[in-house]
This record gives sequence, C-alpha cells and structure tokens, in this order.
Amino acid sequence: MTAPIMPPNGISQFLLVGPLRTGSSLLSRCIDDHPNAICLCETDINRALFDPFAVAQHFLSMERHGFAPYPILQLLDGRRQCSIADWRDWYSAILPMASDRYGKPAVRALGDKSPDFFTAPALVEAIASADRLIYTVRHPKAILRSIWRQDDATELEKKERWEFLKSNIRCWKPHWDRPNLLIVRYEDLLGDPVHTMSRVYAHLGLPPSERFLEPFARSDPERFLWPTAVDWTSGIGQRLDPARADVRPDDLSSEQLAQVFGDPDIQGFMDRFGYE
Repeated sequence: MTAPIMPPNGISQFLLVGPLRTGSSLLSRCIDDHPNAICLCETDINRALFDPFAVAQHFLSMERHGFAPYPILQLLDGRRQCSIADWRDWYSAILPMASDRYGKPAVRALGDKSPDFFTAPALVEAIASADRLIYTVRHPKAILRSIWRQDDATELEKKERWEFLKSNIRCWKPHWDRPNLLIVRYEDLLGDPVHTMSRVYAHLGLPPSERFLEPFARSDPERFLWPTAVDWTSGIGQRLDPARADVRPDDLSSEQLAQVFGDPDIQGFMDRFGYE
C-alpha cells in the first residue's frame, strides 16, 4: 500500500469518495463513532477551494458541523484556490477544533467524505494514490430509487444527480483496484456490520470497536446529513436494518430500469461489484 499522506501532527487522513446515495453518510457516522476517529461528513472544503468555488455551500456545511461563523472564516483566511497544500493544511488546522468539539482527545485518524471530488481532477490525481480511500457502492437500482424518492429536488435535479453518479463512476473506475482504496458495499454494511466495520477500521489503522452499535447521543447529529443515519432529535444512531437494502420489482418503472441496465457505465459498475 502506498504510504498515506500524514498531516504534520502524525494523524492519518482518509477520505470517503464513493457516489451519492451509496451509504457514505451512514458509514461516516459509523467511523466517527470510533473513539479514535473523526469523520467529517461533506464539509465541502473541496468545493470551496476548487471549482466551482462554492464558499457559501462550505459555510453552511460547517455550521451543520457545529462551527460558528468566525472560526469558519478564520480557517479559510489566506487559503489559495486550487492549492492542494492549502486544502491539506485545512484538515490539520481543523483537527484540534474538531477534537475539542466532539470530545475526542485521542484521535488517530481524521477523515471527510464527498461524492463529488470528481469535479476537481487535480484533487483526484493528488489523493488517488496518497491517501487512505474508501469507495462505497450500492445496487444502482436502489440508488436510482433513492434519488427519485427525494422530495426536496426537482425532476431536473434528480436527473443531474443520476449524471453525477455516472461521473463519479467514470472518475474513480481507474482507481478501484488500488491497494489504498477499500470497497464497502452498502448491503454488507447493513447485513454484516461488525465484519464490515472491522475491515474499515483495519484499513484506517484503528483497533476494533463496536461502539457504532451502541445507542448514545452524538453531538451535532445533522452533520451526518440524513435522519436515516442519525436521529436528529436524540442524536442516537439508527438501527442497521438489512431490509433497507431491499429493492422490490415494482420500485422502478420500465423506463428507469432501462436507465440502469442500458447504460455501459452502470453495467460496468454492476459487473465489478457483483450486482445482478
């Protein structure tokens, strides 16, 4: 395995780079539950420092993580756009703040997740061989169903999200077999969570833990994006129910099924990760 980039403090950095709607937010929560790990969940710092330079989006994401306006601006102050070094240094700068906020003084691994690193090719090239990466996957039929059931998006936005999925696949396909990239199937996370998380923790250089199964209140629960990962009122993690991975024959129309089975990018994804 290629030696991962180490921030100046010696704590390893990891990134979740799988497509949208593949359980990466749930996996972020399960990783963050480890006593020695912090997994941020779409801070959008990549979007702030690389095209399309969405600083406002990053600002809102950081507020969801529990950070006040001045520290958010302070962390951005003086950082150059399109600078890999400044992007990496941002994580070193936020580590002590996140460690204090989330009550984790013994952090050994710091991570973030984003399904849209593909929008910044220079960033992908920099992290593809140098960081510990996790690529989450899920049956494309379930992904399409999830996209079309979202009630906070227009039809055009849903079509764009499906195209984002394919863009992510095309971007990361050349890197799927890298030794520093771990594949995690959503179905395995729900169906065999202890074994799956033991693989994840080992990949990140962390000791085993089953704390992710315990019903404790997590701070700033909305940072995990979806109430299917954490109950936003109590902060308690949702039960890992294998039934959530099921797809019924009538969940998709014939036109939607054609989108799945008639697309070479999607078919290649299915063949590679064992989906019928």
